[in-house]
Amino acid sequence: MLHNPAMSANRSASKLPWHLRLLFGLTNWGLFCAGAVNLTVGTWYAFSGSATIAATSLTAGLILLFAATIDRFESLKGLGVEAKTRQLDQKIEQADDALRRLKELAEVAGASLIDLNSKMGRWDSAPRARESYALAQKVRGIMSSLGSDPSSLRDALKPWMRITCCDLCNAIAAPLQKLIQERQQALQREQSALTQPLDPKDPALLRITSDINALNIYGRRFQKIFQFEVDDFPDRFLQLLDDVPLVAPQGLAPIKAKARQFAPSMIELREKFQLINPELWFAEIDK
Repeated sequence: MLHNPAMSANRSASKLPWHLRLLFGLTNWGLFCAGAVNLTVGTWYAFSGSATIAATSLTAGLILLFAATIDRFESLKGLGVEAKTRQLDQKIEQADDALRRLKELAEVAGASLIDLNSKMGRWDSAPRARESYALAQKVRGIMSSLGSDPSSLRDALKPWMRITCCDLCNAIAAPLQKLIQERQQALQREQSALTQPLDPKDPALLRITSDINALNIYGRRFQKIFQFEVDDFPDRFLQLLDDVPLVAPQGLAPIKAKARQFAPSMIELREKFQLINPELWFAEIDK
């Protein structure tokens, strides 16, 4: 049984040197011409009544024509013979490439496990932003070359994208922590200046207590930034900056401006799994 679907040219053949391609071409044409001659002779003798010569020539002609065109067939089955040509070559090439990529992935995974185990329980063991980014991009490149779809890439890289966005937001908001602390200290000084003993119904005391509680509640809200999902950045972070209580607008203005500056790259990271200019992130986080 012959199976002959339409197939594209073999990629491996195009990589051969020109003299080998010329040799293979000439060989195929030679086999084709020899097969055509044998078919012609066999047909002539068949009409002339010489069955032995006709059968021999026709058989030889068919074999030569098949040899000249064997690379056209994906598979040939019959008389206990099975031949694989282009499809087998392509599968071998794909398997070699997959094994090479899997080897790279195993090297990355092994190096990461060794590094993690070596740093576990020690101070300053967290990888720096540049190291994390380089590792994530290497994993992304390997998975992409192995044919992983975007959803699989996103699932694999989501923990890294989330913690990287958290680190960036904390770096941006570092001055805000100082502003809140200064405001809390000012309120505590106001409370200490009140007449002793404190009157629970004193309007000034009630105001100070309410302001201190508002700052404490906001502080707890901000600490939950590490619970944000990847898709929460940057909108939820920007909203958090808009909700800061009791801090002067002029102190918040540069923090909000920087957050808006990095907002497009947060969207870029969660959609493309990489950054056009990661150096800006490295500088901000490391600072």
